[in-house]
Amino acid sequence: MSVSKPEKLKYRILAVEALRAARRLLPYSYRQLSKELDFDETLLARYSSGLSVPSYEQAVELMKALRRVLDPAKLALSRAGEFKGFLDLTPILSDPYMLKILAIEFYERFKGREVNKILVPETSGITLATAMAMVFDATLVIARRSKDNPVIEYVEEHIVEPPTVKNIFYIPRGSLKGSDRVLIVDDIIQSGLTLAVMKRFIDRTGAKLQGVAAIVVIGDEWRKRVDIDNVEAIVRISKV
Repeated sequence: MSVSKPEKLKYRILAVEALRAARRLLPYSYRQLSKELDFDETLLARYSSGLSVPSYEQAVELMKALRRVLDPAKLALSRAGEFKGFLDLTPILSDPYMLKILAIEFYERFKGREVNKILVPETSGITLATAMAMVFDATLVIARRSKDNPVIEYVEEHIVEPPTVKNIFYIPRGSLKGSDRVLIVDDIIQSGLTLAVMKRFIDRTGAKLQGVAAIVVIGDEWRKRVDIDNVEAIVRISKV
C-alpha cells in the first residue's frame, strides 16, 4: 500500500516523539540505547534533540526497534499497581510519556483504517484517548455518565440488567455521524457492559466501528455482551 507524503512526514515525526518518550522511560544513555536499538548513537542524539528528522525509511526501522526494546506490554505491567485487590492503571494513565508510547503503539496497530473519531467512556481512559486523538489527528468524543452541559442536546444509550446493573451514557447529539470511522478506547475491558453501550452509539448513528483499543483486556466475559472482532489490548489477562 502506497504511503502519501503527508503520512510519511507524520510518521517521521512520530518516530522522533517515540524516541524522546523512550529516553524518558528507559534508564539508558545514548550509547546504551544505540546498542539496544542497533542504531547509530550520533543519529539518535540528533533526532532526539531536534537537530534532524529521520527519513521515512529510517523512521520505519527506528519504530520497529523501539517497539521491540520498549515492549509496551512489559512496560505497562511494570508500571501498573494494585489497590485493594484491583488493578490500578493510574501510574500509566498519569504519565505523559507512557501515554505517548501507548498512543503510538495503537496507531501502529490501526493505521490505514482512516480513524477520524475516538470514542471513550468517562473517566479513566480519557487521558489515553486524548493522547490517541492527537496521534490519529482525530476528534475526541467523550461519553459521559451525566448531562453536564445544559446548553447541549444529548443522545442517550444504556444497558439495564436486572436486578442491579444500570449503565447509562450520553454523548452530544451530532458528535457521531454515518460517515465517521470510530475507534473505541478504554483502559480496562472486563464485563463488556460499557463496551456494549459504546457500540450502541456507533450502531445508532451508522458510523463504522474500526476497532477497540484497551490497555488491559481481562478474560472473555465481555464477549457475551458484545460481538467485536478487532479488539487490541496491550496486555491480556486470562482472569482476575
